[in-house]
Amino acid sequence: MIEATTDELLGYLADVIERAERYGATVEPPNDAPEVQWDRVGEDLLMYLDVRPPVDGRTRAQITLQERWRPIGQDRWELAEYGYELRDFHLDYRRALHQHDRDYFVRRFGVASHEHCEPVIGRATCWHYAGAPCYGALDGLDRLYVVWTAGVKPDCSRLRCLED
Repeated sequence: MIEATTDELLGYLADVIERAERYGATVEPPNDAPEVQWDRVGEDLLMYLDVRPPVDGRTRAQITLQERWRPIGQDRWELAEYGYELRDFHLDYRRALHQHDRDYFVRRFGVASHEHCEPVIGRATCWHYAGAPCYGALDGLDRLYVVWTAGVKPDCSRLRCLED
């Protein structure tokens, strides 16, 4: 599990934005919010960032970084779930790295993390693939940026399908 203090989370958000901007991307708050910030839902902290890769002749690619952190003590937080997704609308594919509904995925598939790979957005051959855990938004951003910069649809056939 990844843990952090409130101050560390503030620095972490700044680091994620800086990394995306170093890639030449634009970071936008979700849903036309006025600024990028941590949101609070109940006791949890949420990060939601829209990352727009630079235009390179292709258009309309988006990386979304979402995390939910839950309190585990006085000024201590634990990464409870994440969803990092790349949608390349020009090449019409989706690649995603997820960890959510942990108890369900462990019970059903024996893993907490899973991936999505759609060579055509909305048309999955397999709905959930086995995936290596991400170690935060920086790791998720780096992995998805490599997929996007390849400029080709990912090869989903190399992934292990979790479906029965």
